Amino acid sequence: MPQDIALDIPFPTKTNPRVDAVADRNERWLISAGLLSSQQNIERYRSWNIALLAAGFLPDVSERELTFGLAVQSFLFFFDDLFDGALGHNPAATYEICHEMAALARQGSGFGKPAVVPTFPLARLWSSLWTRAQQGMSAAWRARTVRHWEEYFLTYVSEAVNRKSGTALGMDSYMKLRRDGIGSQVVLDISERCGHFEAPPEIHQSMCMLEARDITAEVVTLTNDLHSLEKDQANGDPNNAVLLLSREHSCSQDEAVARLQEMVRRRTRRFQQLVDEADRLCDAFGFSGEERENTHRFLDTNRACMRGNYHWSNISARYSDVGVLRVIRSPRIEDVIAQTVD
Repeated sequence: MPQDIALDIPFPTKTNPRVDAVADRNERWLISAGLLSSQQNIERYRSWNIALLAAGFLPDVSERELTFGLAVQSFLFFFDDLFDGALGHNPAATYEICHEMAALARQGSGFGKPAVVPTFPLARLWSSLWTRAQQGMSAAWRARTVRHWEEYFLTYVSEAVNRKSGTALGMDSYMKLRRDGIGSQVVLDISERCGHFEAPPEIHQSMCMLEARDITAEVVTLTNDLHSLEKDQANGDPNNAVLLLSREHSCSQDEAVARLQEMVRRRTRRFQQLVDEADRLCDAFGFSGEERENTHRFLDTNRACMRGNYHWSNISARYSDVGVLRVIRSPRIEDVIAQTVD
């Protein structure tokens, strides 16, 4: 799918100026952690330009916090790639991995007994990141973020079941699944942590903000599916919004793309309406100036997530012809990290 198809995401593109220094540091970290073990895979990872994605999500944070945010982004990409190929069609094996990850998340915030030990390298890397992420954050943030991590991990099990059974999802079911599985919920949480702020718990629990977060996840999903169409087809994955819309409406691929564009437009327009609703909630709660500012900072984080993902998707070679050829040669960037034991 061409990477120049316009989507109506009317928010400013911002990029953290520290992106280049952070990209170099991130690459060295992944090599030292054993997650990039060949020059070929270093070049493949470098072509994705994930640092640009993190810099768009976190345009105003310090170099230290951007480095941490990029590390989390790297984990999300490596973890997602685990399930491209045979593993993603094996629900039992997928459950074993994802249940372990969910259990690690729960015990790391005081949920459950501390009896789960990471059994594979990527799990150990995530555990280290999660320990750091919680430092200085409130109990409300930790509980909310645990829930989002758990939902993220377990979505992969549902997707594996669907692939194994040949289940053809409708768009409503697909979007519900991807709201948890696209990763934007945890990205929004990590953005609060990297920005050293938290929107008030009352705002996070409001229907207004829950809808705003869902819109962000759906816009990211639709953007991702538009640009990753050929990649998903190369992986034999029929659950892509363009393909689902084409099947559901018995229309051409071009018509499906037009429908997707309209879905994005409706969602970003609704998001702008929710900003006014958030202001009314701030008045109703009698929030202080700082609480109002943090509410709007979190809305800005959602905007940055939607726009930053779109900007990055238009540039990243992950979805280019070169990226698709790499997927055809090997679905995963590093097969070794799929192993559950060393």
